[in-house]
Amino acid sequence: MYKPKLIYYHDSRHYLLYRFDPPMSLNQLRKPVDDLIGTGIDTLVYGVGMGQTFLYDTNVGYRFGEKIDLHDRNIVWWRASENLETAIKAGNDPFKIIVDRAHEKGIRIIGSIRINDSGAPDGNTYNVGKLKYENPEVMIGEDPNGSPHAPTSLDFAKDIVREERLAVIEEICDRYGADGIEIDEYIRIFFKSSEIKQNIPILTKWITDVRNLLDQIGKKRNQRLSLSLRIHPSEKANLDIGIDIKHWIQKGIIDWIIPHGDTSIVDTVPDFGWMANEIHKVGGTIYPPLGRETYDDRYQTPTIEMLRATATNFNAAGADGFYLADRQWPHTNKEYQIFREMSDPVIYSRKNKHYALAYERPKNDPHLNKRYLPQVLKEGETNKIPIIIGDDIPAAIKDNELENIKLGLRVCQYNVRDQINIKLNNHPLSISDAKLTSFYGGIVPYFPQKLGMPGRIDTHHWIEFTLPKTIVFQGENILEITMMQQWKDFIIERSVNSVEIWINYTDIPEQIGQQM
Repeated sequence: MYKPKLIYYHDSRHYLLYRFDPPMSLNQLRKPVDDLIGTGIDTLVYGVGMGQTFLYDTNVGYRFGEKIDLHDRNIVWWRASENLETAIKAGNDPFKIIVDRAHEKGIRIIGSIRINDSGAPDGNTYNVGKLKYENPEVMIGEDPNGSPHAPTSLDFAKDIVREERLAVIEEICDRYGADGIEIDEYIRIFFKSSEIKQNIPILTKWITDVRNLLDQIGKKRNQRLSLSLRIHPSEKANLDIGIDIKHWIQKGIIDWIIPHGDTSIVDTVPDFGWMANEIHKVGGTIYPPLGRETYDDRYQTPTIEMLRATATNFNAAGADGFYLADRQWPHTNKEYQIFREMSDPVIYSRKNKHYALAYERPKNDPHLNKRYLPQVLKEGETNKIPIIIGDDIPAAIKDNELENIKLGLRVCQYNVRDQINIKLNNHPLSISDAKLTSFYGGIVPYFPQKLGMPGRIDTHHWIEFTLPKTIVFQGENILEITMMQQWKDFIIERSVNSVEIWINYTDIPEQIGQQM
């Protein structure tokens, strides 16, 4: 069974076919692979289209834009359609180019398919496939207790739907020669809501058929083709839509899993531990995403120090590597540093890390780990906030490689006349020993705002402590903040908006100028 070190997902549209005016050159079509040559990435997961329409010369369904006579969407949609058509006419089928180039350069190539999507034949025909056009009865139909997307989504209770999805997978792996398939649950719908429980065996039979199909294709090539799932990390959340994920894992159907809950905002707290334990029992692997956005006015995207911290905690929870996606493109030195370091924990084990706690989700998901920020400070009450640290601090101290540890708190509307007690692991911290910095406010990046998170961080103080090295533990640390007395003449609510711990290591200084 092939076990990647570092996976990169490329959706084929936003960082390729949307970006170039037609016609595209062979060199441009190869960029998803060529951009990764020489990095730590050994596996490319490539989005083959919109799930029901495809960005290659399909014999099973429709090509992206094939049903469009007059393009009335964003220019990038026309670009993708026209780039696809002109490339095919020139003998440069984009997906075949990617597969061949990946094999030439020693990169494993996996086709990623959105397994279901909504949309009716009278709607956005960029996304609606041949199956729905020719057989509109394959849609779920009226489902008052289900998702708003359900009525026009494919119904996997119908044989023709499962057969068509298998045919797409066969085309990707057999005709095009991909090394496996990633099934992206995407909208998380397979059945009418009232029929989910009774149809769990149907979906289990179908995923078994996928495994058998891949094995048949692989046998001809003397290769085991990989089956990857990009799904929610909760067992119950999967059962609730018809996926008996524990059973699938235990039967050895799945090669690796991408636990894909709320992965857009970087979060150092893992929520996939049980899944890692289960898949390791059968020799499989798990690759959590590291997050691509921050809820912070100081950073547009996660820093390398944030990703090191997240990766360290995820390694401790059983991650076998990581799944990167949607990094800035064209890639800069920042991305290439990420591609190198995240391929092996040895690289970053003794490098600076920034453990920043994640801000609450705009929509609560009871199946995901709790997020503890923000917290309102109320007089006489103690707020307890757990902070997970993956670094082996005693070992670094023993080797004399730990420079310092810092704790940072962002407290909104803090009044310097407030009396606040702070403890970390029962060790008292005095604000008189801290560095205080005040800011009028801050604006967070675009994407968190798009998700529905507050766009502005209110007026606040950063309270920064340099900690005794021995009071921070590997594992869970407990921060306690007690508002002993709120200044009586200032009645606005105080809240803790950010909590972070920096682990800083000693290192040889970077040489500048003529230094040697």
